[in-house]
Amino acid sequence: MKKFFPVLSRDKATSSTNVEASESIKVVNYELLEMDPGIRPPISSYHPDIQNEVRKAYLKIGRHQPPHNFVYPWSIQGKQKRRFCKNWFDLYDWIDYSESKDLVFCLPCFLFKNVSKYGGDHFVGDGFVNQTKQMNAEYRVRVNTSLVATKFLLRCGMPFRGSDESLNSLFKGPFLELVDTLKEINSEIASVINCAPGNNLMTSPKIQKDLAAACACEITQQIICDIADDVFCVLIDESGDVTGKEQMAVFIRYVNNEGLVKERFLGIVSVKETSAKSLKEALEKLLSINGLSISSIRGQGYDGASNMRGKFGGLRTLIQNENPSAYYVHCFAHQLQLALVACAKTHKDVSGFFGKVNMLVNFIRSSNKRQELLRDKQVAQFAKLIEEGQIESGSGLNQESSIARAGDTRWGSHFRTLTSLMTLYGAIIGVLEEVGNDTSFEKYGETMLLLDVLQSFDFIFMLYMMVEILGFTNDLSVALQKRDQDLLNALSLVNATKQELQEMRNDGWEELISKVMEICNKLDIDVPDMDASYVQGKKPRRHATTSSVSNLHHYKHDCLFNVLDLQFHELNARFDEENTELLECVSCLSPSSSFTAFDVKKLLRMVELYPNDFVDVPEVVMRHQLQNYVRNVRCDPKFANLKGLSDLCAKFVETNKCNTFDMVYKLLKLALVLPVATASVEHVFSAMKFVKSQLCNKMSDQWLNDRLVTFVEKDVLGTINNDVILAHFQEMNDRRFSL
Repeated sequence: MKKFFPVLSRDKATSSTNVEASESIKVVNYELLEMDPGIRPPISSYHPDIQNEVRKAYLKIGRHQPPHNFVYPWSIQGKQKRRFCKNWFDLYDWIDYSESKDLVFCLPCFLFKNVSKYGGDHFVGDGFVNQTKQMNAEYRVRVNTSLVATKFLLRCGMPFRGSDESLNSLFKGPFLELVDTLKEINSEIASVINCAPGNNLMTSPKIQKDLAAACACEITQQIICDIADDVFCVLIDESGDVTGKEQMAVFIRYVNNEGLVKERFLGIVSVKETSAKSLKEALEKLLSINGLSISSIRGQGYDGASNMRGKFGGLRTLIQNENPSAYYVHCFAHQLQLALVACAKTHKDVSGFFGKVNMLVNFIRSSNKRQELLRDKQVAQFAKLIEEGQIESGSGLNQESSIARAGDTRWGSHFRTLTSLMTLYGAIIGVLEEVGNDTSFEKYGETMLLLDVLQSFDFIFMLYMMVEILGFTNDLSVALQKRDQDLLNALSLVNATKQELQEMRNDGWEELISKVMEICNKLDIDVPDMDASYVQGKKPRRHATTSSVSNLHHYKHDCLFNVLDLQFHELNARFDEENTELLECVSCLSPSSSFTAFDVKKLLRMVELYPNDFVDVPEVVMRHQLQNYVRNVRCDPKFANLKGLSDLCAKFVETNKCNTFDMVYKLLKLALVLPVATASVEHVFSAMKFVKSQLCNKMSDQWLNDRLVTFVEKDVLGTINNDVILAHFQEMNDRRFSL
């Protein structure tokens, strides 16, 4: 500015200008011109005819600076003391300082900026300090943009970083690329980020992790608030990640204030060893961090590993030594899978059948060429069936499918493998026949063997028999894996499955053999004479002993009845619960058939099983409330036709009877927090393989926990306002700007 206007001394300038104002200033009185920028009137308040004269006067006077001996006052900015520095006048030739307001102004802005048309007046009328409203607003835009990108990647379970994040990189990583995309679709974001200083873009890896940690902390805090200092159950399992580190996942099962059963992911902890003592220490630490205590645990749900369920030194025993009310329930879905695996391994014909299925799966999946050939045959098969009118066409129908190996640890995998085999049977036969036409093929013998096996009556019979049997247990497995499943309903589902298997044993033979014969006739497969002697495989009849049984006896008794009996035995053995007395008490709360199972004596015994939850509650008071409760709900039509304890608890809250019969409501909650299955924990380990993969394996324990909490509980993340997350983010460290 000095290049255009010479600076006059203040003595000469004081006789320049000022105002006599009525509605607007029309006469300039140079002697009364206000020098303090904090209280001087704006240029627009002068009469238009003299505004240029006023500007010239201020330009000749120059910037307003306090006397040399002026002491600049201190102010508190965040946690630091700050004040104006005198040398800023030498560094910035546009600065005006107001002693009355301890604020800085811009002289060129005051003279030439038309405030009424072009934005705010931070540099003209309001003044500014180290952090201005404009700077804070721009900071908020940058950090909110980073938060939007962070939440998107967290919900999708995608990685954040790229191998090359330089400005000239073609792909700078998902996070930076997403920020650039937001800049492209929003000009305000683009202008703010592009003009930001390089050390305050809010896109650094540390900022990304802080934002993810803020999201995870708010999710966990909302879960803890939902528990509301009430009792809960822990669901725990451990597994190794892709780098070989042992990880322990912890879920919390509780009843919220709406009477609904919830299972929420609390966190994942890295443990150096999987002993019961080590797992208990890790659990105590995780609970204490989140303000929870072992004394509030009322249920434990684990798999059958000895370090988890062992009666002498297992995790369940260590917890029950401190809290006897933390009752243990073996995962129902895990018990069901063990029953199926035991049946598949124990029965000779079933074991041989699954061995042949695995051989077929290996043959198909070991070659990309054969998999492509299977897809072509499948398309041709669907086209033929649609042309014949046997199946319908439409959106989402007749999709390509593949056949996968059945795994002992993958729930429901045996059933899925067999149903895929039934669907793809014709296409698989076509693949084997086409591959078998090449006699020079190195696996020609295996191809012919598989073709003979698949086109045998034994294979077709075992396929359809096992699909029927596993169909009942698969429905049970799916039902047991629901998060809101209660223990009483789970036991009824197990009993219902047993009844279905018993009905199949009593009346299912004729329907099964008719279906198998129909399929064999359709596929030109020889059907044996049921009255003839059974000969295993293609063994010549002369090798059959005189004591051999008939085909009817073999397929009906040795196969169907024997497998069903074995399945019955395994289900009865696996689901023989240890806490029989507790389960009998819980069953008395069932609302079915107008509360016919209600028993005051058993419910009073249930109160004794939870001494810490009914302290100083006389038995006579509890008895009267139970009697009043059952009379009340039996007369209330709102409590008719309830399906289970979950519906009863929700109806309790809806009708406000949870306050009238508070102790009965507490019994309901204690029954509902008892675990059914650890499917939720297994889902976490599936998510861990997705988040911490082979290509993204360098991940700290805290970063892995934050990623998994936000990925698994994405529904909770969607309910949290961005302002809440940003406020948490601001409190994590000292930030340069405020929101």
